[in-house]
Amino acid sequence: MNPKSKNILLGLLIAGLLVAVVVGVYTYAGQRAFISTLFSGLTLGSLFFMVAAGLTLIFGLMDVLNFAHGSMFMLGAYIGWQFYTNPTFIFGMAPFLLAFGAGVMLTPIIKPYLIAWKVSEKMQKALPKIAYVLALLALVFAFVGFDILSVADTAMVAATTTTIGNPLAEISAQEPLSSYWLRPLLMFVAGLLIAVASSRPGDKTQFAPRETIGKKLLMPAALLVLTVLSTLVRESASEALLLMNGNLRFVLSILLAVAFGFVFGAVIEITLIRPLYVRPTFILLMTLGLSYVIRELVQYLWDPLTYQMSRPPLFAQPGKATSIAEWLQKGSATIDIYGATVPTYRLFIIALGIVMFVVVLFVMTRTRLGMTIRAGVQDPQMVEAMGINVKAVFTLVFAMGVALAALGGIGAAPFLPVQPLMGDTYQTQGLITVVIGGMGSYVGAFVGAMILGMARAFGDYFALKLSLSPAIAEASTVIIMVIVLLTKPQGLFGKKE
Repeated sequence: MNPKSKNILLGLLIAGLLVAVVVGVYTYAGQRAFISTLFSGLTLGSLFFMVAAGLTLIFGLMDVLNFAHGSMFMLGAYIGWQFYTNPTFIFGMAPFLLAFGAGVMLTPIIKPYLIAWKVSEKMQKALPKIAYVLALLALVFAFVGFDILSVADTAMVAATTTTIGNPLAEISAQEPLSSYWLRPLLMFVAGLLIAVASSRPGDKTQFAPRETIGKKLLMPAALLVLTVLSTLVRESASEALLLMNGNLRFVLSILLAVAFGFVFGAVIEITLIRPLYVRPTFILLMTLGLSYVIRELVQYLWDPLTYQMSRPPLFAQPGKATSIAEWLQKGSATIDIYGATVPTYRLFIIALGIVMFVVVLFVMTRTRLGMTIRAGVQDPQMVEAMGINVKAVFTLVFAMGVALAALGGIGAAPFLPVQPLMGDTYQTQGLITVVIGGMGSYVGAFVGAMILGMARAFGDYFALKLSLSPAIAEASTVIIMVIVLLTKPQGLFGKKE
């Protein structure tokens, strides 16, 4: 029997087994319990996929296994929660991050000129080290005297204090502009120095053609403009957002988390990932260390506490809707689906996972951008010969993967407790999802996530029903992974190497 026939037969067997399980569970549990557990499984599957989506995108196209991906999922949740609850911290820190990102993004512009420098071999080795030290000094001076913990406290106060009727009561004043403006400037200088260091001045073993800088200058220029704007409107913007409709503020929180993830991913790829492509093992260790750094930083800013982001008004009004139209009209917290009461925010999470899957699949398979990305990964020499910057393609892929993780984080924040370890739990499930679906298969990640979500939800149901240990349900995902690896070592949709 040829491999194609084996795959078809295996698919039919799995489909038949799933149908038998569904029919059996429906008969045993009854309609209401079955539908409730089904939507619970779809919700978990969407959450698993939100982590696995960016993970499989980065690994499938770049062969980079990012162990900090769960931390980036967690960062998206914190950024969105902070922005939605009280954006004082976000607007206080935005100029720092934007200015630093603008400096780093100048790397492809200045690199050809730095490589062309005529310096001795000794200076060639010394210059990057000097630049890194100066960058660290600029970072330190940028934060000297800046009370970052006081600004971060604004969200914690808002989360534990009733401010109904006066949403501006807990805003702390931002630092005066006269003493603040120098901080973003120092952050820009720090980013620029890191760009200089990563360019390795005078290194003739590199090749970086001098191209037109128009398109390359677009991103750093945009970040600099945003730096200036965010510096000028720090306090007024916070007040305006807190007086804004909650649903619109939630949409802006999603957009901010995605934008933060994209810029953060691009900076990480340029500064930390790119120098280590020739040493894949070092990338694993570096991303693992990065995850610890991010977690400790979050605990330093917001304390190792658990917060709950309130749901937008569209998903929070008392009462149970009988239809989608009634829910959209009243903003009910729950909806009746064939006799089962389902929280409406579960429907949002499920829809978000499906939309994420469809959009990324369309971009990667049906657009010129996707074609360029896939070609740049599969045959970088050919793509470079066509005048396309392959390093920029890799940066784009990594940034997209981190942006997807951040999107998953903010999408999950009103549903899950926001706390420093939330990323670790879902990263584990995301890795299992990727292994089951097939390393690098985006479709496989989606199918694997849904299988795991259903297994976990129905496992929890039967564990509770039969008075079994909850550990059995938790182990179900690992058991499924073992079964898949024994039957198809490359995963359900993976390709044999």
